[in-house]
Parts: sequence; structure tokens; C-alpha cells
Amino acid sequence: MFYSQVRRKVNNRIFLEWFLGVLSAFGPFVMDMYISAFPQIMGFYQSVPSVVQLSLTTCTIGLALGQLLFGTISDRYGRRLPLLLSFGIYLAATLGCIVSPSIWLFIGMRFFQGLSAAGAVVISRSIAADCYSGSGLARMYGIIGMINGVSTVLAPVFGGLVIEAFGWKAVFAALFAIGVVMSMGGVVMQESLPAANRISLNPSMLFDDIKRLVKKRLYVTAAMQYGLVMAIIFVNLASCPFIMSSYGLSAEQTSIVFGINSIALAISSGAASRFKEMRVVMRYASVGMVVASMLLAAALVLNVGFWAYEGALFLLYLFVGAVCTGSTTLAMEAGRENAGIASAFFGAIGYMVGGVASPLVGLGDIFVTSSIVFVALTVLSLVLSLRKVA
Repeated sequence: MFYSQVRRKVNNRIFLEWFLGVLSAFGPFVMDMYISAFPQIMGFYQSVPSVVQLSLTTCTIGLALGQLLFGTISDRYGRRLPLLLSFGIYLAATLGCIVSPSIWLFIGMRFFQGLSAAGAVVISRSIAADCYSGSGLARMYGIIGMINGVSTVLAPVFGGLVIEAFGWKAVFAALFAIGVVMSMGGVVMQESLPAANRISLNPSMLFDDIKRLVKKRLYVTAAMQYGLVMAIIFVNLASCPFIMSSYGLSAEQTSIVFGINSIALAISSGAASRFKEMRVVMRYASVGMVVASMLLAAALVLNVGFWAYEGALFLLYLFVGAVCTGSTTLAMEAGRENAGIASAFFGAIGYMVGGVASPLVGLGDIFVTSSIVFVALTVLSLVLSLRKVA
């Protein structure tokens, strides 16, 4: 009796907004929180940098594949049970990261940690599509975008503070605690996908559903634009610490700048959800990204100083946040009939494109390479926003 009353009470807009927002942040936190611990992990396992970095690679692969896995099964079995399954795997894998006696077992646990965290990310978008449509859906994705954008930037900052104070294993202890709390939310959450709306996992039917989805030009275009803005965020995370260090900023000052830029993402993600026509938002925001990326490239190549660089980067993040909200809303509206599969491919594209783009900044002069990559990504986004879709 008490349990059912609790479930009814939490199944409201405020609970869903915060619950789905935190679920969407699992990816950035699992992937980025421990980055500054690489030297400690290398020393603990007596390993080398390239092997330790594999733990980030396997986690990213897990995040991409996990969205395909959990997104697909959530269309068949509902959202709640796959979400609880993902939490169970996540808690076991996170505990495995803490107690792993070897670097290779640690790397394996990171794969399963990413795989399971992807369940939270992909199902959060699916639940939103189940419960909302139109402006309500845009508003929900705006909130999710705000939390996700802020967590992407602040995760390494928060992780660095925890590592400095308590050591690298404390990061995974914190991730375990977050997982326990979110699991409790999953237990009391009501199912959002009625049994009548679920689909079979028959391979031929599943293939037909995927084929119908990729034939929707609006969905494909929005997913590709999301991949591009995720690549912009990944490229900035990869290049920013080195660039700011060259300007003479300390690690603490760099963390503050990350926090300031996260404000830009939060503001624009939320503001974009207030507009009724997401295609217009995408078009104007894509133009803004091109302008901001060119200003950023000029600041980097001409080396005119930190504040010019930071001003252009802040402006770029303002437009990136708007494109994140717009692309997510358009893609999930287009793929509403199979929200789990639509969310799965959408999220996987984001991580795969971002994962491919981020190493490019290490080729040659990081100032020049970053400039080229930023401009190229934003121009591609603009080209897609001008594409006519049904």
C-alpha cells in the first residue's frame, strides 16, 4: 500500500524532470570524472599511459553499444525493468573498478560500466518521448540538455576535487553511491510504456523498424547534427586543458573556466525549449556556431590572448546548447513510434562521432588543429540545418 502510494506520488512532472535529467548525466560522469586520476591509476597498477587510456576507450565503446542494447530491449519490455537491469550491472561494474587487482580487469569493468550507464542515458530520452509531445517534449529535453551539458563540463572538475582529496578510488565510490540513489528512483518510478505499445524483438520486425527509422530524413538529419555538437564538446574537452595551460592558467583556474562555460550550455539548452519551431532554432543556432567557431579560430591562430579565446568559446557553447535541445527534440519526435530504438541510435551516434573527433586535436599544433576541427564541425552542422527534410 505504502509502496504504491509512493510510486503515484513520484510519478509527476517535477520528479521526472530531475530524475531524467540526472539519468542523462550518467554518461558524462562515468566517462569524465576519473580523467585526472590517470597518473594515480598508472602508478597503482604499475602500467603505462597508453594502457590506462584504454579504460576511457572501452568506456566510450560501452556507452555507444549500451544505448543500442538497452534502447532496443526497452521497446520490448518497457522502460522500468531494463533501467533496473542497467543499474544492477552498473553497480557491479563500479564495485569491480574499485577492487580490480589488475589494470586489464579494471579496463574490462570500465566497458561494463559504460555499457550499463548507457541504459540510463538512452532510457531517459525514451521515457520523455513516452510522456510528452510537442512543446512539452521540447521543454523536457531542454531540462535534460541543461543538466547533461553542465555535467559534461563539470564532471572532470568534480572528479579532480574528489581525487585530490581522497584518491582515485574515491571517484568510483562516489559513482557507486550515485548509482544506489538513482536505483531507488528507478524502483519507485512508474512504467511509461504501456504493454499495448511495446514491439516484438523478432529480428525481421526489428530490422523493418530500423529501416523505417533511417528512412526518416528528419530523424537522420537531427541525429547527425547531435553527433556534430557532441564532437564539438569532446574536442573542447580534449584541447581546452592544453590551450589554457599555454595561457598560464592553473588547474584550479581551468576548472573555473569549465564552470563558466557550463553556464552557457545550461542557459541556451533551457532557452531553446521555449521556442515552438525547433527547425528555426536549429538553423539560427547553426549559423551562430559557424560565426563563433570562426571567432574562436581567429583567437587561437592569431594568439590574441586568453579573454578573446574564452569569449568566443563561451559564445560557441551558447549555440551548442540550443542545437543539443533542438536536435534531440526533432529526432525523438520523428522516432516516437519506436522511441527506444530511436534514442539508441541517436545517442550512439553522438558518442561515436565525438570519440572519433576528439583525438584529431592531437595532430600537429593544437591551436591550429583545434581551429580547423571546430570550424569544420560547425560548417557541417549548418549544411545539415539547411537541408530540406519531410
